[in-house]
Amino acid sequence: MIYVPSYKRARNCKAAQWLKQAIICCHKFERKEYAKLNKNEIMVIPDKLAGKGMATIRNWILDNAKSFRVLMIDDDVSSIGFFENQIKHKLTESQVYQFIDNGFRMCKELGTMLWGVNLLNDKKAYREYSPFSLSSVILGPFFGVFKNSIRFDETLGLKEDYDYSLQVLNQYRKILRFNKYHYITEHLIGKGGCIAYRTSDSEIEQRQALVKKWGSKIVRFKGKDTNPVITVPITGI
Repeated sequence: MIYVPSYKRARNCKAAQWLKQAIICCHKFERKEYAKLNKNEIMVIPDKLAGKGMATIRNWILDNAKSFRVLMIDDDVSSIGFFENQIKHKLTESQVYQFIDNGFRMCKELGTMLWGVNLLNDKKAYREYSPFSLSSVILGPFFGVFKNSIRFDETLGLKEDYDYSLQVLNQYRKILRFNKYHYITEHLIGKGGCIAYRTSDSEIEQRQALVKKWGSKIVRFKGKDTNPVITVPITGI
């Protein structure tokens, strides 16, 4: 099943607008507004978890999801794209559902618990000669996982997806990432979501915490970049 965690974006929950089968996960105090403005099924998150961070919300979704297969997609993702013959294309809604089914199937066959897509929609990041990779991290905007014992680190409210990928790589030694495909998102632009509690101080704290947990040889930051460079000590693509 597809789950869209959303916070204070009832009027602009983009992922739900084009993925009709997606389940919106919102807090109880926002349920009526989301139900009024969206036709999707709604899964109610307890109000006591509001403001606790995405790691807490993602763990709650994993614990309460109706399916063993959990696909989380951020509410500001407007489409899934791919490059072919030097041209950028977008998957239709039905193609996305088929892609998700195939992603979980291939993930299971490879013997890992996590799969996703390219982190960038820039043609320069498209790896023509390695259509998929097994040692690269994937992030929360499009995040497919089989229910398992690994949980998001709730002390890492802003870098929880990087950490989850590293946990999976550490335990299963591989993650399935489709390099051909990418998500299109308005990340860090629209109101609501993580932006509601993201500050420069919290970004610095999370950077330091992630490096402390995994070490500077695996996690490092360039200058003032908010996203880390991950160097995984696992051979292969």
